[in-house]
Amino acid sequence: MTPSWLEAHASYIDSSRTITAHLLTFNAGSVDHAALLKVPMIPPGVIRDSFPLTLDITVAHDVSIGQSTDSDIKYGVSDGISVIGFATCDKGNFGTHSPCYGMEGVPGSTLNPTRSEPVIPKPSDSFYPGQFVFTLKLDERWGSCYTAHDAAFVRTAGYNNGLVLSKGLSLEVYKSDAGECWD
Repeated sequence: MTPSWLEAHASYIDSSRTITAHLLTFNAGSVDHAALLKVPMIPPGVIRDSFPLTLDITVAHDVSIGQSTDSDIKYGVSDGISVIGFATCDKGNFGTHSPCYGMEGVPGSTLNPTRSEPVIPKPSDSFYPGQFVFTLKLDERWGSCYTAHDAAFVRTAGYNNGLVLSKGLSLEVYKSDAGECWD
């Protein structure tokens, strides 16, 4: 998906953004846990609640932002009732946090976080990966996050809440703190 495709197909996209052919950048704002982007993936009524569904999502961050700017972004899948997914950390958090960890919450104009996995173990190196690969096994309530670089980091998460697949699914992106930026 290109930045222009995301902009064209989003059901919601934050107005504090700039876009180029290769980058969709969200600037700092004034609201913690603010929604940045919501993109419908599967319309309501298309699949059964018991359908075995695995989603693979790959995201790439502008490495210069993740190394020097507060940029802790949460990626999730939502049925409109709950969000499950992963929080990603910028390099500034690597002293105390892993590059990614599981999270879940209630969607809206802001994410109401209800539960996060522990933020440890921290990575063995300080290289900021820039690219994250998320796998979500929606019918089994678990997922994994993989950082795509030579000293790869893998993290799994279990989720308390399952999604109601028949309600439809959307990809949702939130910032952690108001002042965060994202590419």
